[in-house]
Amino acid sequence: MDSAVMISSGNGHATIYLTVFVAYIVLVLGFTFLSKRLADPNGFWTENRSVSGLRAGISLSATFMSISWSVVYGIEVFLRYGLGGFFVLSLPWIIVLAVFLWLAPRLRDIPVFSQPELISGKFGKKAGKLAAVPILLVFIIWAGAEMDVAASLLAGTMGMSQPLLLFIIALVIAIYMSFSGTNAVIVTDVIQYILVALFFIIILYAGYSSHPVNPAVFKLDSHRIQPLFIVLTFIAYLPGWLAETDIWIRLQITRNGREARKAMGISLVNAVLFVFLMPLLAAAFLPAGMVSGTKGVARLLSQIHHPVFVALAAIGLIAASMSTIDTCINVAAMTLSYDLTEKRTLGKNIAAVWLTAGLAFLFGIYSNSLKDAFYLSSGILSTTLFLPVLACYLPVGRKPGVLAVLGFAPVLTILFYGLEKYGCFAIPGANGISYILVSFIAALLLFFGGSAVNGKKEEVYG
Repeated sequence: MDSAVMISSGNGHATIYLTVFVAYIVLVLGFTFLSKRLADPNGFWTENRSVSGLRAGISLSATFMSISWSVVYGIEVFLRYGLGGFFVLSLPWIIVLAVFLWLAPRLRDIPVFSQPELISGKFGKKAGKLAAVPILLVFIIWAGAEMDVAASLLAGTMGMSQPLLLFIIALVIAIYMSFSGTNAVIVTDVIQYILVALFFIIILYAGYSSHPVNPAVFKLDSHRIQPLFIVLTFIAYLPGWLAETDIWIRLQITRNGREARKAMGISLVNAVLFVFLMPLLAAAFLPAGMVSGTKGVARLLSQIHHPVFVALAAIGLIAASMSTIDTCINVAAMTLSYDLTEKRTLGKNIAAVWLTAGLAFLFGIYSNSLKDAFYLSSGILSTTLFLPVLACYLPVGRKPGVLAVLGFAPVLTILFYGLEKYGCFAIPGANGISYILVSFIAALLLFFGGSAVNGKKEEVYG
């Protein structure tokens, strides 16, 4: 992360950003306080599976319309790789949502709520507990990385230190999530979706008004992006995203299969707009030679001068940060209290929210690489969670193989990441993510090797 990158502005803009930040906090806390509250410990997370497809789709869309992912990283891949950036981020996500659109009714009708619950029902409680651990780890990493990006862009502008801003963000999210869990996330996501869409429009207008056009962004150049890197990106992203918990939750909270499909359809349309087209156009309005998404966003924001547009951009930037952070904390907290504890109570739910918000805050302080955060966390989902979830739907794999993957794959993925990072091995053209391929091969060996052990054949869901 470019932790030293701040938005250039005068004292007037700093005052606007700080005022908008305070107003936004009051807005989301007010809406959350006035919304319904669920005393039922399970309903705190599941919304009693009664959410409309429209609300679930907008909520999921707000999650991926985040400052670190679709804004900063979305712009950065097009700056670095030109049109090849489409294969690094946009296409894998669009494919994932298209698959969920196709399977939504079937997945919604599975009689369990969480993925560890799904795995536990087929392969036993131990497998379910093991599956919860990487989910908890990954979503704390994502929340912390998102906080770090927000602080890098906003802290100096508002005249406060990055750790202080990180602390305030974590505190506010913990407060409003304590009111009603998943419902609080959905309520705030609807507000955030509108504000983030407006933010994209404003930075595109700012870029268009400055008139630079970077033609390299629209070129597909094999010298800028190696085919092996694209293949490894698909291995890192696709399996893990197909087993991603925040998508799964949006499916499960809907009223029925038809509403679940509607949610995925809305998300797919928004993915094309906000993960592909708008980041591509924003990158095109930045100078040739710039490769940092953080610096690119800061440059676009520095070109906004009218106080009204500065205020709208500020609130959109804040919303883009909070929309993903609260979802990640929600998933991590739900995993901790719903899947890792035997007795579910409202008090445990709220305690889990505060604990995971605190851990995300700590990770945000020490986060220094978006690429590492995204690839390592997605890689852990791909190597650890994908095969056990797949085994719940298809007649592949047995309990020993599932336990082997859940127990050893996350450790091996982190180990191989460390070995490559410190120069112990590398594959030419892999752009520093050779460990993803090595880890995935290891996971396949664990899964099919363990499954070759004689054991009882488990029931397949669906």
